[in-house]
Parts: sequence; structure tokens; C-alpha cells
Amino acid sequence: MTLVYLLILAVVYVFLDFCLRKKLHTKMTKSYWRSFKGRRPLFITIEMVMLASFLVLIFVIPPAYTSVFMFLFLFLLYVLRGFEEWKFERKQKERYHSWFGATFFLFGTFILLMTDM
Repeated sequence: MTLVYLLILAVVYVFLDFCLRKKLHTKMTKSYWRSFKGRRPLFITIEMVMLASFLVLIFVIPPAYTSVFMFLFLFLLYVLRGFEEWKFERKQKERYHSWFGATFFLFGTFILLMTDM
């Protein structure tokens, strides 16, 4: 049942992100994963530390909560990227999409926590 909730949430997210892109007149980038070109070294370093700590946590925590920590990691990653875009690239309205993605992962975390209990 958890998978069904997450799939519904993902479909709603894709639809609302498409509507937000139409309203803000922003285009989808060619690649979902951003390159590191043109990004601030501080933010790249923070992302790498977050990734390393997440990978360590995978082996330390019980397997039942790995998906919860994955969603929390992605939530923090999108918040950090949205902050970087807000701070340094205000003319591009990509920060709204990053923060919207962060709320998606936050709701996904709540769904995983509520259905696992």
C-alpha cells in the first residue's frame, strides 16, 4: 500500500511541477542530474559530505528505515540546492522547482513513516 501512495504522490508531483513550469515560463533542463560546472565549491562539498554520511548510515541503521533516510537525504539535498539557486541565481526561477521537489520528498518521508508504523 505504501508503494501505491508514493506512486500517487509522484504522479501528482510531476503534474504540478509541469503546471508550475508553464506558469513560471521555465524550461526543463536537458539532464535531470546537474553538472558541477558553474556551481559553488562550498555547496558541492556540503553535498558530498551529505552523500558520504548517507552511505555510512545505510550500513549502520536497520534496513527497514533505509528508505526513510533516503527520502530525508533527498529532501535535504533539494533544500540545499534551492538555497544555492536562491542565493546566487535569482533570475532563473529554478529554486521554486527545487523547493517543490523538497516538499515532495518530505511528504514521501511522512508517508513512509506513517505506513510503516
